Amino acid sequence: MPDSSLRPARFGTILGVAPGGVPAYSSDYDSVDKTELPNRAAFRHSVDGIFMGYKWQCVEFARRWLYRTKGWVFGDVAMAYDIFRLKSVRSIADGTELPLRSFRNGAKRPPEPGALLIWNEGGEFVVTGHVAVVTEVTADTVRIAEQNVDNAIWPAGQDYARELKATTAADGSYWIECTFGDATVLGWVIQTDDDTHAEDHGEADPRLFDLQTRRAAEAKPGT
Repeated sequence: MPDSSLRPARFGTILGVAPGGVPAYSSDYDSVDKTELPNRAAFRHSVDGIFMGYKWQCVEFARRWLYRTKGWVFGDVAMAYDIFRLKSVRSIADGTELPLRSFRNGAKRPPEPGALLIWNEGGEFVVTGHVAVVTEVTADTVRIAEQNVDNAIWPAGQDYARELKATTAADGSYWIECTFGDATVLGWVIQTDDDTHAEDHGEADPRLFDLQTRRAAEAKPGT
C-alpha cells in the first residue's frame, strides 16, 4: 500500500521522471495557488499547441508521455477508464491512425513497457477510474509511472511511482493486483497490430448516432 502518512508534495512539484525523460507532477489540489490558477480553464495544459489534459491528472500524464516518447496522441475521453475502449492513437508526424488493443486483466498477453494500465471505476478511483504508464514488467511485478494518486515524491534514482504484484497462472493468464484494496485493475492497452487475446469491443450501434432535433412546445405562463 502507498504510505498515506506521507505529506503530499505541493501542487506542480515534480514527483519523479519516468523513462523517456517525462516528469510526473503533484496534483495536490489543496495546495493550489488560486492566484495562478483561478479557474478550470487555467488548468488546461498543452504541449506544442496540442491539448494534453488538465493539470496534473492521470490522463494528462498518459497522453503527455505518449506524445513525448512516441509522438502519438489519443482522443479525448470523459473518464480514465474510457481509454480501455479506444481503438487507435494518432501519429502527430503524419496523421496515421495506429491500432490500440485492449487486454482485460487476466489476459494471456501481459502488458509491456509503454502500455497503459487502466483501473475500473470505484473505490480509490471512484467515478473516474485511473490510468498509468507501464515502465517495467516481470513474471510477478509491474512498475508504473503516474499522476494523481498519493502525490509523493519518488525515491531518489527511481523512475516509477509504484510497483504492483502480478501473477502468471498455469494457463498463461497474467493477473495484476492493485495496491489499494478497494480498487481493481481493468486491464491494459497496447499499440499493436496483433489482436490475439485482445478484447473485442465490437462496433458502436449506429442508432446511437442517429440524432434528431425537435423543438419543444413553449411552456404557458404559470405552468
